[in-house]
Amino acid sequence: MSDTFSKKERSKIMSKIKSKNTSLELNFKKLIKKLKFEYQPKVFGKPDFASKKLKIAIFIDSCFWHKCPKHFRKPSANSSYWTQKINRNVERAKEVNNYLKKQGWKVLRFWEHDLKDNPKKIITKIQKIIPKRD
Repeated sequence: MSDTFSKKERSKIMSKIKSKNTSLELNFKKLIKKLKFEYQPKVFGKPDFASKKLKIAIFIDSCFWHKCPKHFRKPSANSSYWTQKINRNVERAKEVNNYLKKQGWKVLRFWEHDLKDNPKKIITKIQKIIPKRD
């Protein structure tokens, strides 16, 4: 992966990109508050939300970082760097999904545009997989 910045400069640039407490996550947190999912739990793969008791992991994938088929646009600057970086994100997501599923987890992934366009649909999908109490 070639880069136009030194490792130190790239690290400084990338450190400014939030990976926690993003507006996307915080908005979703408000939506599912009553469902009692833990925000940023210590679970393999770092899901955005999870219920360890129910073994349900929820990921909110951004259209850019996870290569949304609807909205992803390949950057024109430093294209080879970004292509490799984003493809690795997609591959890692598959690895995490497979691992968690083998451990008995249900894994849900939602695109950021789905959260923005139809949050009620997402809540309905989550509620459908939560076991009903007698």
